[in-house]
Amino acid sequence: MDHTTNTHAEGEKAFRFQLTDYWKKRIHEIQIEGEIKAEYFASQFRFFFIGFLVIFSILSRLGGRPVVELYGQLGAISILFVFNVFVFILLRKTKNSGVYYSQIKFLASFIEISVLTILLWYFAVSSKNPTHVYTGAMSFIYFILIALASIRNRKSVIYFAGTLAILQYGGLMFYLYADIKPMIANLMQLTAQISPQMAEANEKFKIVSIEPMSFILKSFYMGLTAFLVIYSIKNANDTSQRQANLIFDTEKKAILEENMRLGMELDVARQLQAMVLPSSQEISSCKDLQVAAMMEAANEVGGDYYDVYPMPNGSTYFAMGDVTGHGLQSGVVMMMTQCSFRSSLERGGQTLPEMLMNINSVLFGNIQGRMKDTRNLTLSLFHYENGKIFLTGQHEDFLIMKSGEKEAKVIDTIDLGIYVGLTDNIEGMVAEREIDFAIGDTFLGYTDGVTEAENHEKHYYGHHRLKAKFEELAHLPATEIVAGIYSDLKTFIGATEIYDDISLMVVKRVA
Repeated sequence: MDHTTNTHAEGEKAFRFQLTDYWKKRIHEIQIEGEIKAEYFASQFRFFFIGFLVIFSILSRLGGRPVVELYGQLGAISILFVFNVFVFILLRKTKNSGVYYSQIKFLASFIEISVLTILLWYFAVSSKNPTHVYTGAMSFIYFILIALASIRNRKSVIYFAGTLAILQYGGLMFYLYADIKPMIANLMQLTAQISPQMAEANEKFKIVSIEPMSFILKSFYMGLTAFLVIYSIKNANDTSQRQANLIFDTEKKAILEENMRLGMELDVARQLQAMVLPSSQEISSCKDLQVAAMMEAANEVGGDYYDVYPMPNGSTYFAMGDVTGHGLQSGVVMMMTQCSFRSSLERGGQTLPEMLMNINSVLFGNIQGRMKDTRNLTLSLFHYENGKIFLTGQHEDFLIMKSGEKEAKVIDTIDLGIYVGLTDNIEGMVAEREIDFAIGDTFLGYTDGVTEAENHEKHYYGHHRLKAKFEELAHLPATEIVAGIYSDLKTFIGATEIYDDISLMVVKRVA
């Protein structure tokens, strides 16, 4: 029965599914592993790319380019090769040791773009043909290098590579701009001279060798770029999937561990409840009374409490209550309630309201001060003596069936007290009620686990059904009344799971 929100329990629930630092570290390691895998692939691809640059340089030499140009190209390619060997070795060590050097990403992008820019500059200067900087093949080489940077799965590196390419490539074009202007002017003049002569001869200008090669190179580089982008997406997806799987497995493990902990906690709470319940000897020792009681603990243990104390003078004290929340903490509060009630009885000389105020003071200090919790409980104390029942404290309604009558009366406790443990002082909030209790009269107490029990159709057992069943059975002995109500309740519930404790107590005057 939850009267207030248990902030402590909510805090535990919120914390329960948070990833610990260890699992956060594991997720980060998976991310780093994916980045190393991507960089490792990029390093392998650079060897492939370097090999093609060597082939192109040799073909350029065989096509008649100066030997000094070949040396310059191979020199730049060698620098790129040495750098790539360095990165490759460092990555292998990083892969084995699990330590990641994030600066490799930026270093790789810087060297890739810088070396190729130098290579393009050397092409243009050594061949005295600045238009090499503008050839389609070289543009696609830049595209590939930026794609290589993109597989590193980090926006900062991609932005860095793109900015660096724009600055270096743009700077190179600006450097060669003065040399390109006169060359373009000469080409335009040459075109003006050739065009009329070709028209007179009825000839067409056919590109036989250059166009197919340009198409092949462009297709080749576009294909490689597409492959790199696809690889980048796949690697990122694989990394994300592994992280998601790790989070799922971690939460699953945390839930299993939490269920085990809760299971142990519920077992302890059930044992606490059983330990403080009155013994059969105490129940059978009540003078002039038949007393029967039962409690069935739910799967989520609450804090139902009932007690019976026969006194040496022939009177009997009773208690019935329900602690908010579930689990071990509620069981501990219930046990503290029992101890406080018993100590008040042994101290003697107190009225029921005074006893209730003392119990409240003890529980408030322990729950709020030591447990740092907000639990409280409904608690009614009643005392039978000389044909009278004296009742105090707020709990569920009680039912009393007077001998010879057919309808039970409802005893409302709303004005008899306040939840115990809610505030430190309840003086002035507690009242006492006196009830005549003649021979043959029957008194019924219960917790809300009875009236709020649900069947498979989500209907409550309810006060009306309980009252009707009590009226039907009130003429029977106390034990049979409890058994009859409980049997009817179980029939109503069927196979539906019980989420709150079920407690019943019947007091019948027989002498």
